[in-house]
Amino acid sequence: MPLQKVILVGANGKLGPALLDAFFVAKTYAITVLSRHSSTSKYPDSVRVVYVSDDPDTEELARALQGQDAVVVAFAGTLSGLQIRLADAAVQAGVKRFIPADYGSCDSSSPRALKLMPLYGEKKKVREHLQQLASSSGLSWTSLICGHFFDYGLKSGLLQVDLKLRKAKIFDGGEIRWSTTTVGTIALAVVRILQKEEETKNRLLYIQSVCITQNELVQSLERNSGQEWQVEHINSDEFIKEVKAVVDKDPSYREGRENLVSVVGILDANWEGKADFANSLLGLDEEHLDPLVKNILAETKSM
Repeated sequence: MPLQKVILVGANGKLGPALLDAFFVAKTYAITVLSRHSSTSKYPDSVRVVYVSDDPDTEELARALQGQDAVVVAFAGTLSGLQIRLADAAVQAGVKRFIPADYGSCDSSSPRALKLMPLYGEKKKVREHLQQLASSSGLSWTSLICGHFFDYGLKSGLLQVDLKLRKAKIFDGGEIRWSTTTVGTIALAVVRILQKEEETKNRLLYIQSVCITQNELVQSLERNSGQEWQVEHINSDEFIKEVKAVVDKDPSYREGRENLVSVVGILDANWEGKADFANSLLGLDEEHLDPLVKNILAETKSM
């Protein structure tokens, strides 16, 4: 039987709304959202919502997952304990596929990412737990690595550009190629994973909308804004050393953590040479940089 009954956990985050839209467009899925009792989020009438307590145990989660074919997680990847409980509950409930919150700017199997950022250690911990469950139960898993969320990253500054001030930070000359994916394409890839159940089973898959350099990004921003941008050239080793020292002293320093994610997601994120590069498998068309940049500039101008 195909994977058609899908429960989405984290439907109101950066990726969740796009996932809901992608499943609605596909038209063949029965979508349920798992939500906390304290949540004030609203969903379309066509979406079934199952509520759990704010800190549910495995047994409560297993009851909520009964009858589902697949669990798709879209909340913060740092919440490894909750993901592990969800995975254990999925086994109890007889769920067939688990897609963890492994989407990321960086590869959570990368030694560099694991060394610099505890977040990726948490993601690796979840994946290793899923691998163990898959070897002893009927649960399978797929992790999706997508690079920086392109549209979110460009608007938020995660890509080291400031759309309002027309400034950009460029690392190591700006000619390193890196993979990045729009939120809509990530959501489409999740749908395609469930459509290709056997081909995507128990795999770490890599996707992209485009593979670009920082210089190409700045050139596109200049073309589509009609303005010259101010560029600051930075040595990545020095940047990482300085930021890491601050984060080590204060692990709660969010901007520092995001800067580490940002730079590693630019320096160490070219998926095209990966054995599990899955654009072709998932039927994802390569996108073009200029239209993506043009649309985002138009959106931010109207905000």
